[in-house]
Amino acid sequence: MAKLRVGNPAMIRYFNPGHESAVLNASKYYRPPANQVLMQNELAYLPAWYAQADDSVFVENPLPNDFLTDIQAFPTLAKAVVSSELTTLSSQTVDLWGISPQSVYFFEKLKQTHSLDWQIPEWKEIYRKLGSREAAQPVLSELIRIIPEIESDILPRRFSDIDTLEKELIQNHGQQIVKSPYSSSGRGLVWLPSEKIARSERQIISGMLNKQGSVSVEKALDKRLDFSMHFEISAGGKTEFIGYSVFQTNPKGVYERSLLASQEVLEKMIINRIDFSLLQQVKTELIQQIEKNYAPHYVGCIGVDMLVYFSENKYKLNPCVEINMRKSMGYLAIRLTEQFLHLETHGSFFVNYHSASAETFQIHQTLKKHYPLIVKNNRIVSGYFNLCPVSEDTHYQAYLMLNLLH
Repeated sequence: MAKLRVGNPAMIRYFNPGHESAVLNASKYYRPPANQVLMQNELAYLPAWYAQADDSVFVENPLPNDFLTDIQAFPTLAKAVVSSELTTLSSQTVDLWGISPQSVYFFEKLKQTHSLDWQIPEWKEIYRKLGSREAAQPVLSELIRIIPEIESDILPRRFSDIDTLEKELIQNHGQQIVKSPYSSSGRGLVWLPSEKIARSERQIISGMLNKQGSVSVEKALDKRLDFSMHFEISAGGKTEFIGYSVFQTNPKGVYERSLLASQEVLEKMIINRIDFSLLQQVKTELIQQIEKNYAPHYVGCIGVDMLVYFSENKYKLNPCVEINMRKSMGYLAIRLTEQFLHLETHGSFFVNYHSASAETFQIHQTLKKHYPLIVKNNRIVSGYFNLCPVSEDTHYQAYLMLNLLH
């Protein structure tokens, strides 16, 4: 269960998804696109599921009564606060999903206006570099150099103009993937054929180059498993491994769901394909790379996405697809499992979007009816449960589907 912390200030938790766009923009006055604002507002309560009991979660609107009734089964959940209540909280540490100039400025304004005793993360210009997909390339290069089992041809190549990229593409056989430096959850990807770039693809890539300056190109792999390792950097610069996340994406690489199970179960899924010794070596080397490249500048969560692929009749590992210098759905899945799931329960955590809010509400009602929630000793055993309120106006839905292991 979530416990009251000892010694440190309580936290104000804040969900700011799509923060890579804010990092790219690098302005404290950045205005996110409408879909990000909608997701942020409708899923604002998500941090409650990794927070501690004496924390607060900033939400745009008060939690509705039906949802408050649903979460009574979890008495250690952090409380939701709206803006008028936020300014009454003193001696707090602000905890952001991801650090950007815009999110830091938002809380700094509140702090100054209301003379509040808050500790707010500092924005540093180096975060713009560390928050890019390109930051993963030197780390992957070092892992390839140190660990013989990691194939060298998985290393991405960077391009700043489309003509050079197209020439490179023609010389390489097989499907390639173009990635923009700043995007998340599988977005900002263009899957290319092995020869000529189509006009539509060329336009998309040109747009990426105009906006972000460069793109990376990497070999498309026969992917068999998506997973990530999650770490936390303390104020003293120490990096701690906190767990694995196993997740699924659609065929284009866009995030769909995280698997929920004990760390032992998740690790077994990975080592059924990859040697345990290789996994441990990657973990050890990643801690060293994080302490070298990130810990001198940053305190907080680091998620390293990886994948198992099939090549030459065997499973192989890409140990560093990208590095997320922020919290993530994988991090949430780890903490949620630790604090609120029955030990013998497994299932999935989904984040879905429907353009028609009536569809979201109908799905919510149907799942609630056919998969009733079972909770024992404040831990979820099985069934459907929405982690954030769902109403007739909701478009984004974050929910669990769980079963008891037999």
